[in-house]
Amino acid sequence: AGIEEGVITPDTITNDLPIKVTGWPKPIQCWRVGRPHGTETFREAVVNSCNPAFVKVAQSLGINRFYNYVKAFGFTEKTGIGLKGESGSLFQAKPKEIDMAVASFGQRFTITPMQLVTAYTAIVNGGKLMKPRLVKELTDSDGNTVKTFEPEVVRTVISKQTSDTVKSLLESVVSVPTGTGNGAYIKGYRIGGKTGTSQTTQKDVHIASFCGFAPADDPMIITLVVLFDPKGDSYMGGMIAAPLAGEIMEDVLNYLQVERKYTEEDLKNLGKEVFVPEAPTRRGPVLSR
Repeated sequence: AGIEEGVITPDTITNDLPIKVTGWPKPIQCWRVGRPHGTETFREAVVNSCNPAFVKVAQSLGINRFYNYVKAFGFTEKTGIGLKGESGSLFQAKPKEIDMAVASFGQRFTITPMQLVTAYTAIVNGGKLMKPRLVKELTDSDGNTVKTFEPEVVRTVISKQTSDTVKSLLESVVSVPTGTGNGAYIKGYRIGGKTGTSQTTQKDVHIASFCGFAPADDPMIITLVVLFDPKGDSYMGGMIAAPLAGEIMEDVLNYLQVERKYTEEDLKNLGKEVFVPEAPTRRGPVLSR
C-alpha cells in the first residue's frame, strides 16, 4: 500500500528507533530490543522485519487509506473457496491510530490462513487478487474433461510495477543471509516471503509462520506454514517456520520439474568440501526387541 501510494520506496531511508503512537503508553520497539538496526533503507527494514519502520509507513498512509487496502487485499471478506464453514476475519469496527500502527506489522486482528494466501496472489500476479479454487477440472470415467474451473480475478489491488517491487523486497527477506526469512533459502531456486511471529490472547502462546512464493521471478506456488504454540528453543517464525516452508517449496518445485538456476554464490557453496566426523564405535551388546 505504501509503495502503491508513493509514501515509501525500497531506497527510502528509515530506522527502527522506538516510536510513540497515540493511544498507547509505551513506544513501539523493534523485536531486537537492545540491539537496534538503526538507520536503514526500507528494503533493509523489510529484510530485518523492523516494526517501527512499518508503523511509519502506516502513519504516512493514514487510517482511511490503510484500511482501504486491508479491504482491497481481501482481509475483510471470505475468500469464497467453496468450503462450508469458512471463517471470516476480525478487525476493529472503528480502528484508532494504535490499531493501525500494530496492524502494520501484523498484530491485533485475526485473519484466516486462506485469506493470507489469497492476499499473496495479488502480490505475485501483477496486482490481481485471485479467487481460490479447490478443483481445476472434472473428468468422466473415460478421462474426458466435462467441466473446467478457470482462474478468476476478483479485482486489481496494486499495479504490476508495485507488484514487481514488493516481490523484489520479499525475495530479499529470504536471499539476504541476515534476512529473517533466510531459513527458507534453497540453492538454485529464487524464493520470496515473509516471516510472522504473532502473540495471542493466551499468556506465552505464540503463532510462528512463514508465507512464501517461488520462483520469485515467475511465481508458480505460494506456501504458508503456520505453527501454533511451538515449544522448543524458539517460537520465531524465521527460526522454525521458514526452514520448513523452504523444504516444502523445494519438494514441490522438484515435483513440478522447475529447473534450478544457481547463482555464483550457490555454485561456490556447492563446491565446498564438508567433513563428516566419524561416528563413535558402539560398545557392548546391541539389544533388540
